[in-house]
Amino acid sequence: MLYFHKQKLVILTQPKTGTTALHEAIASEASIAFNTPPHMKHMTYAKFMRMLSEWISQGDHFPRKKYTFVSVMREPVEWFGSWYRYNRRDSLASENSNGNARYTGNISFNEYLEALLLPKDEAPAYAKLGGPCSIALDKSGAIGVDRLFRYSDLDQMVDFVAEKLGRSITLEKANVSEKMALEAEEATLARIKEKFAFEFSVYEGLKPDGTVGKEIKALRSEGKQGR
Repeated sequence: MLYFHKQKLVILTQPKTGTTALHEAIASEASIAFNTPPHMKHMTYAKFMRMLSEWISQGDHFPRKKYTFVSVMREPVEWFGSWYRYNRRDSLASENSNGNARYTGNISFNEYLEALLLPKDEAPAYAKLGGPCSIALDKSGAIGVDRLFRYSDLDQMVDFVAEKLGRSITLEKANVSEKMALEAEEATLARIKEKFAFEFSVYEGLKPDGTVGKEIKALRSEGKQGR
């Protein structure tokens, strides 16, 4: 999470969307920049409004309309695939590793997607994900940010932020997962699209410039409210 007081800009960094590189490029200029722990670095819109906004405004009413909140979203299956590839890394393979429960190197991508279909309290550790736009949700489960860019339009997001900051931005690659072809059964993909219908609808409605229209604002995520 990056907060720029002068520019009235807040950047919320959804994991596995390339925003780590953006964070590293401009964090030194931010009024507030959370690098660790992960739940602070990847602070949700709902948590910002519930906790940080009051602190910033010193208990007064937070002037929400004066601020621009920005985040990025990856196509849902692609986002799941990025997590699957990331958790295949050798450092998680050993049973003695603290992160071994998240290891996915011993299952297929289809098995991984099937695990995502389980109720969260029954799912293995590697399948306990919030969702590809969970960072952008408000407390009601609606998209709360003003600009939500597709991962494929990341360059436009960088240009938008650069204009806000009044300087150019060059990104270095960070946290890049291994490249590999991912295959899944059509029936499994159909169930994924049904369970994550909200996320697919949001993604399909996004525009290149990241503006969040009324159609997207009207959507609600059932049981996935921002925390």
